[in-house]
This record gives sequence, C-alpha cells and structure tokens, in this order.
Amino acid sequence: MRYYFIVLLSSTIFCSTGFDVVQEDTVKIVEAGGDVNFTCIFPGHVPSTKAWFKQTTVGKYLQIVSLDLKKQLKWNSSFEKTNRFNVTKVDDYFNLTILKTKPSDSATYYCVVSAYETIGMGSATRLLVKDAAADRNTTLHQSLIETVDPGDSVNLQCSIFTESCAGDHSVYWFKQSSGHPEGVLYTKGERNGRCKNNTESQTQSCVYSLHKNNISRSDSGIYYCAVDQCGEILFGRGTQLNIREYFDFNPGLLALGISNIMFLALVVVLGIKLCRSQIKNFLSMFLSVRFSNNSR
Repeated sequence: MRYYFIVLLSSTIFCSTGFDVVQEDTVKIVEAGGDVNFTCIFPGHVPSTKAWFKQTTVGKYLQIVSLDLKKQLKWNSSFEKTNRFNVTKVDDYFNLTILKTKPSDSATYYCVVSAYETIGMGSATRLLVKDAAADRNTTLHQSLIETVDPGDSVNLQCSIFTESCAGDHSVYWFKQSSGHPEGVLYTKGERNGRCKNNTESQTQSCVYSLHKNNISRSDSGIYYCAVDQCGEILFGRGTQLNIREYFDFNPGLLALGISNIMFLALVVVLGIKLCRSQIKNFLSMFLSVRFSNNSR
C-alpha cells in the first residue's frame, strides 16, 4: 500500500494535472469519541479511481480505502475490521467519515484521484483528536492573559516540557473569538522553536512563539497551541488576547456636545423665567380680583 501511494505522488510530477481535488478543511479538531467527516470534491464527468490515505504522525503512509472504475470499494483490512470508517461516494465527491474517534486517529489524511494519465491530490487535512480522559496539560503551558495596545506587536508563547521522545515537534495555533463558533478558526503549523536539553534530568524544554504585528481589535480572542509530540497531541489551555480600548478625541463631537449643553441650559433658564412671569401674573390677577370683591 505504501508503494502505491509513493507511485501516485511521483506520478504527479510527470503527469498533467488536468483537474483539482478539493479538501475543504486543512485542520480538524475533534474530542475523542466524536465523529469527523473529510470531504473530497473533484470533477465528476471523468471516470476515475479514488482513494483515501492516512499519514501517521511518525510518517507512515497507509491506504484506507479505494474506489475503482467499476464502483467497487476496496478496504484495507485493518480499517475495515474496526467498523469505524465509512465513505460516501457520488459522481463528484468521495467523503470519508471516522466514527468514535480515538487519539490514534490523529494523522494527516489525503484524497487522491486518478483518471487516465492524470492524477489529482487534495491539499490534505490534519486531524487532531483531543483525549479528554488524559490530563496532559501539565506538560504544556501558555500564559492565560496578554493585554496589548492597538498597533503593538505580541509574541504568544507555548512551552512544552518532556522527559521522552525529545526532538522537533509539530506546533499548531488556533484562534477562537466570539464572532465564530467552536472549532478551528485560525491555524499555523510550524516546527520551529527554542529547545534546551537538561542532561542531569534528561528532560527537554521547548518554547514556541506565534508573532503578530500591528494588533487591532479584530485580533482579540483566545489563542490555543497544540503540539504533536511522538504521535500524541497535547493541547494548551489558551491565551486570552485583550486589546485595550481607547476613546478617540473628536473636536467636532466635543463642540457639538458643548453646544447641546448650552442650548439645554438656555431652555432651562427661559423656562424658569417664563414660569416666574406666569406666577407673577397669576398672583397679580388673583390679588386684584380679591381686592375688588372686598371693596364691594
């Protein structure tokens, strides 16, 4: 199965790519036990062979399932026996569904479509499965709150401490804000960081940073980092990025406010004078009437 995948990848160099294969999501996050669906969309007017491949976090390629020109499904026995993998096949899409996900499902998934001498491959979807049963947050740390001024720069940091499987890690950053639903909102995969080895305790500590320039209000939200460590995904608790609010000084609005206050004061003064005048006239009329009645 591995060699078939390598042949397909090599063929993309020598064969013309006359059609596109679209995988809608570059990264998916799901809680362990939840279901996840991968999309694979392609032109449906050309007879083709479709296949889904899994690249594990240690770099191993596995074919999950294929659909030949005769519309026959061929499953890799290791996936078929689990009863957790299903496909939905129509003329222009070949979707893969994983039921009751496990941490071992964390991997990169490729959709490959072959038609005549043309091969198309999706841009891949990275699946991260959060294992709620295991508390791994003790080895991954993020600052809880960062507050910056508009226009400033910020370095969001994610630190990992490990005693085994030291080396490079794949790091992903996600953003969650109030204007979006739960899930992946912002991603950036990177393998760069500053790592230090402690020979006495045989531990390694790595610090990964996400740098953002010219911060604006739209950047506010919670930023999470996820680290792929030795085939396991560790998730940070998230850093709340707050943007300080400032009231813009507008001379026009200030002048308008002052004029409104002066107008209101004038209305009050005129109202008081009018009220006093009416009271004075009423008292004069009342006294004159009363005096006239007394004189009779």
